[in-house]
Amino acid sequence: MNKDRKPKLKNLPRFLRKRLIYWPLMNISRNSVIIPLIISRSKIWRLTGCQVGKNVRIGLDVYYDLDNASMIHIEDDVWIASRSLLLCHRRDMKKYFKGENYNDLPYIIKPVTLKKGCCVSMGATIMPGVTVGEGSVVGAGALVTKDVPEWAIVAGIPAKVVGYVNERSHDE
Repeated sequence: MNKDRKPKLKNLPRFLRKRLIYWPLMNISRNSVIIPLIISRSKIWRLTGCQVGKNVRIGLDVYYDLDNASMIHIEDDVWIASRSLLLCHRRDMKKYFKGENYNDLPYIIKPVTLKKGCCVSMGATIMPGVTVGEGSVVGAGALVTKDVPEWAIVAGIPAKVVGYVNERSHDE
């Protein structure tokens, strides 16, 4: 065997990568206030499989779907505020009936996409299959279950369009 050959992360079994590498990285990126001084959270998200663009800002204590991290697509200039949640999976409630075990339900797995320049405010939850449009703002505590149009402002549970971002007039 070649001594110069380094072991690759992808050669480790998936469960080992999660337990030994990804979970500690997620916890560090989620909670550490020292991280901005050492390495940005977006770099740690990339290491766990998320597709993260340039100039992305991620607040403290942001949870994301680590098992499906490769299905999270974040474009350039996105802001994700503290305590937000990005999910790529949920239970298929259409297959849940009285007397059956909830834990036996299959998962629905869909990607989450945050388009260029959007903002996910504090405590917002983005559900599977959602695309937040370019320049959109998700209000604090919102539960986003459907796609958000470009330059829209959404708020509430479930999130609804409450306005749109205006174009700057030439007078300003």
